[in-house]
Amino acid sequence: MRPNGIAIRAIREAQDMSLPALAHRAGLNRGYLSRLERGLIERPAEAKVLAIAAALTVPTAAITHEGAEVPATDTKRKAPPTATTGGASTTTLDELVHYKPEEVATNGWLPYTASTLRKKARAREIPHSRSGGRITFRLMHIREIAAMGETRPLSETKSN
Repeated sequence: MRPNGIAIRAIREAQDMSLPALAHRAGLNRGYLSRLERGLIERPAEAKVLAIAAALTVPTAAITHEGAEVPATDTKRKAPPTATTGGASTTTLDELVHYKPEEVATNGWLPYTASTLRKKARAREIPHSRSGGRITFRLMHIREIAAMGETRPLSETKSN
């Protein structure tokens, strides 16, 4: 079970919960949770992930990469994730989740590699977030970048 630190932080902040408060509720060390949110701990014990999900009152799938894996043989571009129709609170949480450039590239949501996404973000060519100095993308950024890359028919691009 691989935790999604960006999702954990986004959900925690959406619930207006501090890191020490989450640590207390989950019965974990604050430094450990900080490292987990920053992606420095890749394979925590399953019990710890379950404790975090319980403390945030979300399903475990909301804070892990489960279901986000793409088979190596699948090379088709996939549509970016859409907000679920479970209600206003679910939609808000889905829109707050930040995705690393690697996640965007691996899932094929945009026709760029992770390094190209970082390069374009640093050059401010594409919309992105810089929370904690890291380049991340929210759903609205992915949709906007996808719209920027749409091709137009040749007759519209030529000017006579």
